[in-house]
Amino acid sequence: MTTSRSPRRRGLAVLGVAALVVAACSDPPTSGGNADVAAGDGDEAELPDCPVDALEDAEGPVEVTLWFGGLAGSANVAMRQIVDAFNASQDQVVVNASDQGVSYAEVYREFTSAASAGDDQLPDMIYLEDTQLQAMADSGKVLPAQACMEAADYDITELEPAVRSKYSVGGVLYPAYMNVSTPVLYYNKAHWERAGLDPSDPPETLEEVWEHARAIKEAGVADKPLSLKTTRWFFETWLTGVGVDMVDEGNGRDGLATEATFATEEAEELMTMLKEMDDEGLVNAFANTEGSIDHYLALVTQESSMLIETSTASTTIRDALGGTITAEQAGVDFDPSAIDLSVLVPGTGPFPGIEEPGQVFPSGGAFYLLNTSSPEEVAASWAFMEFMLQPENAKIWHLQGGYLPVVKDVEDEPEVQDFWEHDLAGVLLQPAAEQLSEADPDRSGPLIGPYPDVADAVEAAMEGILFDDQDVSSALTRAQERATEALERYAG
Repeated sequence: MTTSRSPRRRGLAVLGVAALVVAACSDPPTSGGNADVAAGDGDEAELPDCPVDALEDAEGPVEVTLWFGGLAGSANVAMRQIVDAFNASQDQVVVNASDQGVSYAEVYREFTSAASAGDDQLPDMIYLEDTQLQAMADSGKVLPAQACMEAADYDITELEPAVRSKYSVGGVLYPAYMNVSTPVLYYNKAHWERAGLDPSDPPETLEEVWEHARAIKEAGVADKPLSLKTTRWFFETWLTGVGVDMVDEGNGRDGLATEATFATEEAEELMTMLKEMDDEGLVNAFANTEGSIDHYLALVTQESSMLIETSTASTTIRDALGGTITAEQAGVDFDPSAIDLSVLVPGTGPFPGIEEPGQVFPSGGAFYLLNTSSPEEVAASWAFMEFMLQPENAKIWHLQGGYLPVVKDVEDEPEVQDFWEHDLAGVLLQPAAEQLSEADPDRSGPLIGPYPDVADAVEAAMEGILFDDQDVSSALTRAQERATEALERYAG
């Protein structure tokens, strides 16, 4: 049985998560990449002109608008901090950042509505979830950022290879900056200690997750050790890690995907494993409902001992704990004798894969330049993006927003090194930063046009298997057929 906690401390933790976890709840899905870009061959693609010098002819400061959403807590603070820093750094451009809603979906709905009303209704820049990459490329409203990078002599290889690959379509990098996260394993080191497990040794594969969950349950430490959200993000990441494509056309990278291909032997083995774990009472499964934080609360209330979630949740967890656990106490020098083992002592490990740990691809949000603006406004927007790409500014997204370094030199910044050692969020983020730097650019996840429809099909199968005891093979086959119908409609 789980050791009881003081009602006051438990209540504070739950309230803290409820208030702050929204920042990490926006599912950081998948989309687009191309190995040619990762290899530095993207310059062979035909790029449109980017008028980076148009600011020279502007009379007075040029005002531009950025639409964003899906950012809360520390991430929202980071967005405001970066905009204010840019506006204060020069007098040629003024960026007006407009929050369009609590979710990426709201921002995209605003974009489609404005686009149908006319180009003059659109902002100059927009921040969207990576799942919209194919749709944005197909919209004809985006100026590929690679065109501006080449015009400004920005070295595209300063970006992490897996990130360049992930966010490219047809060999061209579309977003100008990316807020990247990856899934990681969060676990309660206090539960590991109480169950006789090594707190410095989290499970690295799903088989090991199963073994650890069984040991924790048998020790009476937690009722349902693994808190699991039924999101297509994890499903895609597990399959991509073993080389299984979600869709045809090279997972959508060699051409527009028109057929789903995920109902494979590997997918059946994956979902059968999760179902058997659930049948043993080891899984605390939650539907992927927008805005829900129940899967986080299961860890906070100690009903569960581990959670697979976005690396961006690290700042949320730190803030929710409110200083009750230090970086040193949760870090590699964890000392159980100095800790109250009835509290949450968070740790992180690489994403536990099917065959090995850390087989992930970048996910998250992306900043786009729209081609519907005047040359001066495009140049002003690029100036803001170029500001964010400088390591001394890009680090703010890591230190304050909880996103991973996409500019290589960020990791060498002294503040970042100190953050990883002395800040609880930094300690929790470091495994994610390491697995991103080692991610395979040739396995960047699927590029899909009708992403919401395909995601709904996959998640319906996951829920049917785990909640309704549906046959694994039949549920996956139905999901694949439904996804294929959506892909065919999109392709026209």
